Amino acid sequence: SVVNILAGALSDRTRTRFGRRKPWILAGALCTAASFRLVYEASSAQQLVIAVAVFQAAFNMMLPALVALLPDEVPHARKGIMAALLAVGAPLGLGIGSFLIGFDGLTFANRFEIAGGLMLLGILPLLAFWGESDDKDEPAVAKEPSACASVPADKRWKDFWRIWWSRLCIQIAFSITQGYLLFFLISAQTHAGVLGAAPPETLLGRLFLISTGLSLFAAVQVGALTDWIGRRKIFVVASGVFVGAGMSVMAAWPVLIGFITGQVLYGIGVGLYSSAEVALAAELLPEQSSAARDLGILNVGNALPQAIAPGLALILLGEAPTGYQALFLAGALFAVAGGLIVGRIQTAR
Repeated sequence: SVVNILAGALSDRTRTRFGRRKPWILAGALCTAASFRLVYEASSAQQLVIAVAVFQAAFNMMLPALVALLPDEVPHARKGIMAALLAVGAPLGLGIGSFLIGFDGLTFANRFEIAGGLMLLGILPLLAFWGESDDKDEPAVAKEPSACASVPADKRWKDFWRIWWSRLCIQIAFSITQGYLLFFLISAQTHAGVLGAAPPETLLGRLFLISTGLSLFAAVQVGALTDWIGRRKIFVVASGVFVGAGMSVMAAWPVLIGFITGQVLYGIGVGLYSSAEVALAAELLPEQSSAARDLGILNVGNALPQAIAPGLALILLGEAPTGYQALFLAGALFAVAGGLIVGRIQTAR
């Protein structure tokens, strides 16, 4: 997170004939590709930790400049559909990565080489064909009339921190579901045998397939809809309610149909969130000239929950299966709270 914020701030202030973002995207991409080799060649736990740290630093050198393209280049009226398309990228990338890991015809080295090569193939066309504003120009979107332009700076910052706290809360719910659903399934099967003949690992894959499919469909539909009606807050509020409802159903009804129903609701909530919240956050940046830095600060709201969720699990998982039910209920409360926080935002719709 520190590298992300620092690289974003430096990207905001970079002035070259190639633009502000391109040098950081290119340097970060090349360093990330090179770091794959370090991870592969690590021969001890210490070397692996160092190699992964280098990978994280290199990736976070590139990420804020890439993410800043949404507020820099995409008009406000198209941010929803673009955020929806961005939401498709993560599961698509995970699917390709899973295929590389599971494909028997590849060596361990081949998997790293192909992953790095695919990343460069995805980024280099952007760098080659994207015409970034020159170093003396403001980003194109900064010249658009904005509903926030006449709002005092203190109100813009208050709403920025509201979206930050909202993201933190909802991401805690996501981290709990992604990190502990398998253990919840194992616990439910061990203590009650209510999940049928399928192993919990197989059931987890099927449940995630349901939620991911629904989330992608909802994201694309809602992204376009938010652009059309010019409102995003209501969808972020609804996303917290759906995610909370899904986690509550799984907690209160830990049987097969309960987990399926919960994942349906959860998947819809994730889809609403992944397009509407990203577009809303891009509109709430306090200073257009510091977009990459501010997006790096928002990214802390994605990173912290990965540490908070295990802490909650440590506190709540006293007895199984009731411990997992308590953990998922806590996640539901965080999700609903995150949605409600967005309702207090005043400088965007």
